[in-house]
Amino acid sequence: MTAGRAPLALYCFDGSADSRAACERAAALLGDHRAVVLCIFESILALPTSGAGVTDPEMMPPEDAEEVDEAARERSLGLAREGCELLGRLGIPAEPAAAEDLGSVWRTILAEADERDASVIVLGSRGLTGVRSLVLGSVSHGVANHSRRPVLIIPALPE
Repeated sequence: MTAGRAPLALYCFDGSADSRAACERAAALLGDHRAVVLCIFESILALPTSGAGVTDPEMMPPEDAEEVDEAARERSLGLAREGCELLGRLGIPAEPAAAEDLGSVWRTILAEADERDASVIVLGSRGLTGVRSLVLGSVSHGVANHSRRPVLIIPALPE
């Protein structure tokens, strides 16, 4: 950490009710931290191109794939801005950030935390649900088990 600067909290945000609740609850504990709200997106350009994949030039021209990719980045940045607005209403100024998934969301979060020298990583115990969560496994589990930094995992609210 840079001397004289407040420590940095990296808030992981996907727009879900649980990620919103995690931001609100963590903000009460980390109000003296600087904040970055991070949202991860998946790049269509990173998908395999062998066979008749989505990014196969016969299926989708490269310029269209780049446009889809930019739209995913912008949507992710928009979600991060929503998280910043939420924290702002709680008196915590925050900077939005979007990062491309590096193959697993938890690895991407850890890479961003390292790059920003975050003093703590904040995330909910449950985010987006459905098939995607089954395929990816538990993001909070991956972050908690592989981080060299403190991790604040906020449990999901009871339904």
